[in-house]
Amino acid sequence: MPRTTVRPEIQALRAVAVGAVVLHHGWPAVAPAGYMGVDVFFVVSGYLITALLIREVGRTGGISLGAFYLRRARRILPAAIAVLLAVSALTIAVVPQRDWADWFRESVASTLYYENWQLAADSQIPARADLESTPVQHFWSLSVEEQFYLVWPLLLIVAVVSARRRGRSIVRPMFVVLGFVTAASFVHSLLLTSADHNLAYFSTIARTWEFGAGGLLALLAITTPSKGREVLRTVASWCGLLLIAVPIVAFRDPEAFPGVWVLLPVAGTLAVIWAGTPATRWSTARVAGLRPVQWVGDVSYSLYLWHWPIFMFTPFLIGMPSPAWVMALLVVLSLLVAWLSKRLIEDPFRARRNPMPRRPAVLLGGLGFLVAAIVSTGFVAPSVAAEQQSTGHHAGERD
Repeated sequence: MPRTTVRPEIQALRAVAVGAVVLHHGWPAVAPAGYMGVDVFFVVSGYLITALLIREVGRTGGISLGAFYLRRARRILPAAIAVLLAVSALTIAVVPQRDWADWFRESVASTLYYENWQLAADSQIPARADLESTPVQHFWSLSVEEQFYLVWPLLLIVAVVSARRRGRSIVRPMFVVLGFVTAASFVHSLLLTSADHNLAYFSTIARTWEFGAGGLLALLAITTPSKGREVLRTVASWCGLLLIAVPIVAFRDPEAFPGVWVLLPVAGTLAVIWAGTPATRWSTARVAGLRPVQWVGDVSYSLYLWHWPIFMFTPFLIGMPSPAWVMALLVVLSLLVAWLSKRLIEDPFRARRNPMPRRPAVLLGGLGFLVAAIVSTGFVAPSVAAEQQSTGHHAGERD
């Protein structure tokens, strides 16, 4: 059965994924398809979440939705809410009031995790890395993940119930249910990319198959363990890394994405996870296990959250677009902030020794209050700005 403990190759995948996204946002000419790092995250999430749920079924015979959603809330919400609070405060402090309506509209969408649909409705061009974006645009991928988390355990419960009624193992029903959903989503993604690639890029339905691919690999690990075959696994791991890295720097047709091209990072991620850490002298494990790689993988979630707001607000603070040397400093700053966020925000909420996260009512109540504060600010601040601008306009007319 697949394990959900920390694995060096998965930490390395996280490092590659967030590194690709940061490179794309900072130096899009270097990594024109760095947005493919998000696809790596999707596959990894699908694998880990499915593995976690399978282990729970094996241990308890079922899936506790309440416990699952609480774990996800403890993992995701604290750092995300901290970023959204910081973005709201900085928007009021340094951003011209004419931009408040757009920025706060997306802040509300990000807080309630429908940012992907908000961007699709706004016909936002995917993978833009310029000042026409907002500092929370990257929350679209987190919105897709949250929507996936809402539905995925329900699908597995359907498979578990089906298996119990027939007195069979859960593996086959899970393969059927997840395989059908994954195949249907993939076909939908191909068709939608041809018709409306913007919508296909942001659509949860069109992206579900990427999580599903990771989930199917988690199921496959039950029946066909990848242990042994060290040479084959070593080759698979290197080929997987190439399938991820080469398109990130070479692919230059965003209008054809996701389409069939997303198969490259998805297949590469699957290959790396399947390969694990083969024990050969020329294994990728030598690189994946390096302490800096593992460290970046460890802070990857906070780095993903914080780097883009830092990139976006800096031009407002220094009064000009950030030159290359400033961008390099901002990457260092982002790494520092990510480390602090991991230690001071993420870890305390996840640590078992901390009594606060054990109390769902206290945890959810506090997070709910912060969410309400962000949403309220998102609705009130643009109205106040519009009223002030209107008052100033009328005063100017009287003068």
